[in-house]
Formats: sequence, C-alpha cells, structure tokens
Amino acid sequence: MQTPITILRYGLPCLLLSLCLMRPAQADVRLLSEEFPPVNFSQDGVPKGLAVEIVQEIQRRLGQKQSIEFMPWARAFREVKGPGAVALFSMARTPEREKQFKWVGPIVTFYSSIYAPAKNGMRLRSMDDAKRAQAVLVVRDWFTAEELKTLGFQNLLPVTDPVTAIKMLLAKRAPFYATERLSMPQIMAKAGVSEEALEIVYSYASSEGYIAFSTDTPDAEIKAWSDKLQEMKRDGSFLAIYKRWLPKDKPPLDR
Repeated sequence: MQTPITILRYGLPCLLLSLCLMRPAQADVRLLSEEFPPVNFSQDGVPKGLAVEIVQEIQRRLGQKQSIEFMPWARAFREVKGPGAVALFSMARTPEREKQFKWVGPIVTFYSSIYAPAKNGMRLRSMDDAKRAQAVLVVRDWFTAEELKTLGFQNLLPVTDPVTAIKMLLAKRAPFYATERLSMPQIMAKAGVSEEALEIVYSYASSEGYIAFSTDTPDAEIKAWSDKLQEMKRDGSFLAIYKRWLPKDKPPLDR
C-alpha cells in the first residue's frame, strides 16, 4: 500500500508530466513590426494600428501575451529570417519572398505608387519612363524596392526609412519616390510635410500583406494563428477592426 508521501513523491511528478504532454505545445514567437501607420505603429510606446489589433486579437484567442517589438524594417527583415521562431508584420507576400517565410493572412492590401513633389510638372506615362529617370527613391528591403528590382530598374536609390525618402525627395536628391500609399498621409505628417506637398504620378501594382513567420516557426504554430485569423474573418471581428482603421478600403475577407 502506497503512503501519502509515496504518492506525492511519484504520483505528482507523473501527473504534472501527463498534463504537460496533454497541453498543445506553443512556440515562444518573437513579434516584430515597424513604424508604418495606420497599419502598424507605436504611439507613446503603445502598439497601435490595424495589423496590431488583428495580431493582439489572435494572441488573446490563443492565450499568448508576447510583446511587440518595433524596429527599422531592414533590421526586422533580417531578424525574421531566424534563427528561432520570429514573426514580422505586415509584410507583402511576393514571389521573391514566398519560400523565405511561412505566411498567415492576408490581413491588408498594399498599393504601390510613385510620388513626386507637387506642381513641378513631373509626370510618368509608363514604368519605362520611371526606369529612365535620374533616380527613384525606395526604402531598403521594402516590397516596393523588390518589385522594381524584379522589373529591371537600375536607378534605385535605397534609404533606411520613408521619412528620409520624403525629405530627400523634397530636397531634390531624386525626382521620384516609389512606396506604398496607405501609410503616406501619416508618414508625411511625421516628416512635418503637408499632404499637398507630394502627388502620385504613377500607380502600378497592389500586393497583399501578411504576418510573416520565420521558417524555424513550427507548423503547428502557423496553423494555430491561421485558424484564429479565419475564425475572426467568419465572426465579423476582423471586418470591424479593418473598417475602424481603413473605412474606405475593401478588406481581404475571402482569403
């Protein structure tokens, strides 16, 4: 007959082991993002934005509480390539990136446009016109830079962040800036520039934005995040978040 001490000595560890084996394993995923309002940004140290709310709701449904780290895009892009389980949002899913990451989404649609200083008479009739320009500013490692490289652009001028690009454009360091239009109003405000200072001179593509995970992230974790995102799209919570931040845009509900 086992004594109470024997049960505590042998039974309790076995019980705890059984409970651990029954509990689904969860990866300790680092969550990375950048200053890209209104999709993802920080305000007084607090994460904000469309993608942030979507990510936080997925976390809540999974019982996870990882904090979100904000850093420049080029650094975050390097970090999400591993090692370890790392996620970066929001990232455009392009053919060049397809096999480099595991994907959960889409959660937003990006629109690629080329900007120039307003009222200076600069116009583009085609992408070939842009290729012949003196230079086209791009943010290093953004999908817009990758798009133009794929299209054969040899005149790209990479910079570290969009505020720098806007200031260089207005200082006439280059005639054009290729970027994503959703974030431009807030980024121009951050740069201390009025919206009327720049204008779109050519729009050329759209891409869907995802939560991109490192290839080291377990497939079970990817499935858990994907399942919760689809659940949000079915129950209306995804739409409610989307319309709060981008009321004029069509949300990617059917994918």
